[in-house]
Amino acid sequence: MRVPARTLPTPRASDARGPGQHGDGGADLRTTIAGLGQPDTDRWGIYAAAVARWELLLGRGVPEPTQPGRHAKPVLAPAFVEWLMGLDEHWVTDPVLGLPRTAALRILGNGVIPQQAATALRMLLCPHRWQVPS
Repeated sequence: MRVPARTLPTPRASDARGPGQHGDGGADLRTTIAGLGQPDTDRWGIYAAAVARWELLLGRGVPEPTQPGRHAKPVLAPAFVEWLMGLDEHWVTDPVLGLPRTAALRILGNGVIPQQAATALRMLLCPHRWQVPS
């Protein structure tokens, strides 16, 4: 399996708090999105190919990555994280649930990406495929 050279950082529960660094020293998701700047035709920069590919695979467009926060400053949007994780639309962000932004981001950050879980289960259920020949 080939992994694209540039993908957006993994959502984490701590994305609800504010910009920062991952434990590995790289920028976290909220910092990366904040650094992309204002929307324009090249809004995704080096991530454009990955975003376009994910839109195609999910069958729906990318939602706005930010929303107005306190004091009108942009903050990470839960709908974007939900999309990024490949979850169904409104899986966590359904207005009926009435979750505040920070709670939704915490839930998403503590969640499991379905594609990743499916791969892990396949690996666990078919261990002979991963054994090194002696």
